[in-house]
Amino acid sequence: MTDAAAMPGAMDPVYLVDDDTDLRNELADALAESDYVVRGFASGEAFLEVQADLPPGCIVLDLTMPGMNGMQVHKALVERDSQHVVVMLTGTGSIATAVAALRTGVVDFVEKPAQLDALRDCIEMARVRRLAVAATREKLATARDRFAPLTPREMEVVYGMMMGLSAKMTARRLDLSFRTVESYRANLMVKLGARNLAEVVRMAIEAELKPIGPILEE
Repeated sequence: MTDAAAMPGAMDPVYLVDDDTDLRNELADALAESDYVVRGFASGEAFLEVQADLPPGCIVLDLTMPGMNGMQVHKALVERDSQHVVVMLTGTGSIATAVAALRTGVVDFVEKPAQLDALRDCIEMARVRRLAVAATREKLATARDRFAPLTPREMEVVYGMMMGLSAKMTARRLDLSFRTVESYRANLMVKLGARNLAEVVRMAIEAELKPIGPILEE
C-alpha cells in the first residue's frame, strides 16, 4: 500500500511534541479539523523512541521542555538522518535560539500562542521541504546504484578517471599493467552504459563518489 504521506498531493502527518498537555490537545484538535492526521507526544524522548517507525512528516516541536529540549531533539534527529522535518514552537524571549535553529535545518518557527493559520503555513512549507529532500535522496541513490555492478578494481579505475589520471598513471598507482587498466575501463563503461570517459566522470560526480584507497598514493 502506498503511504499517503509520500504522495505529492497529500498532507503530511503532523507530530506534536510538547509537554503542555492542554496546548498539545488544543493544537491537535484544530489541525484535525483541517484534515491533518495528528499524533501527540508529551516529550522529546517519547517521540525519539518511535520516530524511525513513523511515516515521514512534520514535527511541531516545542523548544523548551523538561528533559531533552527542542534543540537537543532536533540534533538527535539530524544524527539519525531522519526524514522528518521540524517546525519549532517558541516562547517569548527565545527568538534568538529559534533563529539559530534555522541554521541547523529547522524549517521555521512559530511563537506561542501559536496562530493556526501561521502554523498551517509552516507545516505546508515543511512538506514542500521534505518532498524536495526526498527527491534529492532518491536521485542520489539512483546515481549510486549505477555503480553497484562494478568490481572493486573497476571502482579504483573509476577513481583514477575522476582524478584525471591517465591509464598509465592509474596502472602505476594500482600496480597493474596498462592493458589491464584499459580492459577495466572498457568493461566499466559497458556496465555503466557510458559512451566516453567524460560521461563516466559525470556519473561519478552525480553519485558523489570520492576516491579512496591506493589510487590516492603517488
